[in-house]
Amino acid sequence: MMAFLSLREVILHLKMILTALAVTLAAACQTARADMNEIAELYGRADGIAEPQLSPQGTKLAIECAPQGLPSLCVFDLTGATESALIGLDSTYRLKDFFWVDEARLIFRFGMFERLQTQSGMQEFEAWRAVSYDVNSGESTVLMNDTRGMVDTSNIVSLLPQDEGKVLIMGWIYDSGATSGTIMPTKSNKGWMPRTFAVNLKNGKTRKAETFPKHTDQVVFDQYGREVARLRRDINLGTSTVYRGRDEIYFEDDVNVRNLRLIALEESVGDLIVWIDRGENRGLNYMSLRDGSMSPVMIGDKRAGAAATIIDPYTGTLVGVEYGGEWDEQVFLVPELDAAQSAIEAAMPGKHVTITSWTADRKKVSVALAEAGRPADYFVYDSAAGTMGSIGSAGSHLVNRPVGNVVSISYEARDGRTIQGFVTLPPGKTSDNGPFPLVVLPHGGPVAHDTAEFDWWSGAYAEAGYAVLRPNYRGSTGSTSEHRFAGYGEYGGKMVDDVIDGAAWAIAQGIAKPDGYCIAGGSYGGYSALMVAARDSGRVKCAISVNGVTDPILRLSEYTPDSDAYNHYELMLGSGRFSDDASRAAIMPVRQAGAMSAPILIMHGREDTRVPFRQFTRMREATGNRPNFTFVEMEGEDHFLQSTYARSDVLNRTLTFLEAHHPVQ
Repeated sequence: MMAFLSLREVILHLKMILTALAVTLAAACQTARADMNEIAELYGRADGIAEPQLSPQGTKLAIECAPQGLPSLCVFDLTGATESALIGLDSTYRLKDFFWVDEARLIFRFGMFERLQTQSGMQEFEAWRAVSYDVNSGESTVLMNDTRGMVDTSNIVSLLPQDEGKVLIMGWIYDSGATSGTIMPTKSNKGWMPRTFAVNLKNGKTRKAETFPKHTDQVVFDQYGREVARLRRDINLGTSTVYRGRDEIYFEDDVNVRNLRLIALEESVGDLIVWIDRGENRGLNYMSLRDGSMSPVMIGDKRAGAAATIIDPYTGTLVGVEYGGEWDEQVFLVPELDAAQSAIEAAMPGKHVTITSWTADRKKVSVALAEAGRPADYFVYDSAAGTMGSIGSAGSHLVNRPVGNVVSISYEARDGRTIQGFVTLPPGKTSDNGPFPLVVLPHGGPVAHDTAEFDWWSGAYAEAGYAVLRPNYRGSTGSTSEHRFAGYGEYGGKMVDDVIDGAAWAIAQGIAKPDGYCIAGGSYGGYSALMVAARDSGRVKCAISVNGVTDPILRLSEYTPDSDAYNHYELMLGSGRFSDDASRAAIMPVRQAGAMSAPILIMHGREDTRVPFRQFTRMREATGNRPNFTFVEMEGEDHFLQSTYARSDVLNRTLTFLEAHHPVQ
């Protein structure tokens, strides 16, 4: 028999149901928020190790570590004769790299944010410094500490093995005689001259060694610090000339960008290794020091082509090349390192092998072993003993945790170009479990590329339940030169379209839910996120820009027209875009803000010098008080999000933002 309830009883019953549902939803939200906090904490941790470097004889090991959440250095004595040491750096000093001089002395380089008064007003710079560290005494000495006004005093060009206790550093001076630093690459190169300094490693004091002529762009030294060749570039005339001593051995004109770069001396054949970025010789070549004639660097019976170089730190000679792709693959040209790589690959099937350093005799190597989407593990391999000892992990806290499933994909852009990239799916899931809520995460650069290796940002989003698409849009490296050159003139054009087309592909494949997607990115990726939000506003549910470019025309104006940086940036933007206001507006997020209807989160490091903070303030001014824009200043942070605090902050804020506007459930 059916029971009938009065209207009052129905209302009371509904209230009870709604109250119970609210309690359940609140509990679920609290659980979800707790899960998001845990994900942000885990993937934001930057306290793993990286870049192990063996000393010349293999008795010491230096690694990048971060026990306090900031990139620092840990030094170990592999013989056990001395205790380990931590070289801690606070947030003022940002570790760049490090290398050994000998068994007793390590050099590390760092950057620090500075505001300096210049002839053109107050400027913000990242000053680079080098420090000599004595592992026996624990004492540190800043090199070139008796020189003032130089932005970069870290460019070490020779370890001067014949002059123990000294290194050779090259800086830049203006023709007035007043010293300055690497303001040169972002300003005009007229009047700037490189000068070398012999620097004492114990007290950091300098002795001037040699000054080179104006318009000198590069100098190649042998391992003893002697000049081998010099490249003179006159940007105003569009010429490049290579000299050996006073003799001109190579000349080309009609050069608006750096198409020729001197890499190193190849002592085994007595030629220069150079990079040519145009014509039939594009890629790595040998240049004869006798007459400047070119011949390609060969890998077996094939040209090396568009490969990065691997240079021996002890001799300065070419020992291998590296090719971009799904993984960055090393190919060694010397038998000791080639044999070590082969032995490790045979012993560790299924692992991607990257050799990070070696001893002077090449009998010991440090190596990174990785799987797609997982933090690398580091080892020392001793070929003589046939042993491999563990150093540690880039993410020991994730060792036993399921991580996102990284899948290599490709799709066709609207003009038929093939775009390669990666989709990271939630842990344990495949595309058959889709569709998932989608976050598109274009890389920065833009002259860079994503690989299958561990990425903290996409890994966090995948664990939160999102499918994450990382497209290597045209203009990216890691593929062919033609694909990279296809980005010229398309900074705000087809490069952005490629990202939009990737999202459409993911939806069509059933990987992404059809109701829309969010997009996030840093640097150029942040710019891309804003432009996609304007152009694909019907499908974009939210957008996140971290340290992103918002006014590329303003960024271009910060360089002088006869500088390399200006020419390269203009090449990427496309010089034809400056002929009328509409063309300029079309590639400027500050002029496209009105077309962005989705919620937008913009974060920027206050000490970012790569994409200056004024890009953030320009966008904030352009949007006024529009309610769909949220702006967050990251005090004390630079461009690269190296610290645990910076990464955790970005993940916490962006996961909360995604949860609000593009929830998984």
